[in-house]
Amino acid sequence: MKGLFSLKLIIFFSLSILQAQDIHVLAYSDYDVTVFETEAYQEYLNKVNKQSISFQNKLKESKLKAVYKTGSGFSQSFFNLVKSEKKENINKVENEIHFKLDYIINETGEKVLACAVYFPKEQVFLSASEIQAVLEEAMTHKFNYINKPKAISKFYFKVICTYNNLL
Repeated sequence: MKGLFSLKLIIFFSLSILQAQDIHVLAYSDYDVTVFETEAYQEYLNKVNKQSISFQNKLKESKLKAVYKTGSGFSQSFFNLVKSEKKENINKVENEIHFKLDYIINETGEKVLACAVYFPKEQVFLSASEIQAVLEEAMTHKFNYINKPKAISKFYFKVICTYNNLL
């Protein structure tokens, strides 16, 4: 019987934020994705997953969702600014940016605690500075909860957003 093996090449690098703070990023490839995550992402993901089963069931039963607050999230003008380098060598069919962004947010939705960007493997068409811009911007986003249970006060929540934008 063959077992599945996953080989992860892990690279640490530091991205600076405009507020003179450093974001440490873990980059690796796994199966069919390439991931760039903030240093605290795995820690907060573990906190999300370690919330009690009854607590997770309450959130599921309430159909809790989080949506970008008005004025938050990525805009087309942001993507235009991010695309600082000409990508003339990319075929027209591949002339899109596809990625998934996972956020871990607090109970108010006002703070992104950590985030991770997932690209299809072999399709990371952004430079390091463009990925830095995406992560820095993502850490400033704010969310509103829909169907938030009133009896729950402190929790962590994972929000998943996907983007398919033309370059």
